[in-house]
Amino acid sequence: MINDKKSNNINYNIDEEDIFKSLSHKIRRNIIRIIGNKGELNFTGIKNSLKEIDSPTLSYHLKSMQSLLIQKENKYFLSDIGNAAYFLLKKTDQSIDVSKYKRKLFHTYIITIFCWVGAEFAIPLILFSNLGFLIPILINIVIGIISVVNYVLISLLRRE
Repeated sequence: MINDKKSNNINYNIDEEDIFKSLSHKIRRNIIRIIGNKGELNFTGIKNSLKEIDSPTLSYHLKSMQSLLIQKENKYFLSDIGNAAYFLLKKTDQSIDVSKYKRKLFHTYIITIFCWVGAEFAIPLILFSNLGFLIPILINIVIGIISVVNYVLISLLRRE
């Protein structure tokens, strides 16, 4: 164990297998995210942030993350490698969010197309029926339904 005076990090001379093994568990990745977002936390702060985890399990995970964390004065900080892992996780989370949004946008687009194709069939049927004064009312209802569907889909996309 070598203490690096410049960055106040401890260098454990760990190979990449140990680093990836540390990142292989979801709880440990969440610990990295939590400490990365808050900067520093004590054991209780990490436990409270994770919810539904007992102290022995948290202790086990923290001990297996020695290459990613620094413990100083009962607080946990990210090491240089931990910071790199945090930024990698952050980029991964952003990429997943963008992919989900694109998928939802695509589904919205498909639903909108189906609505307008349905209108293309419904409006001529309404026009060529013998409904008289009800024709403009029914056309407005069809267009109104399409507008409501699109409004709901877009507001669902905006929430996320």
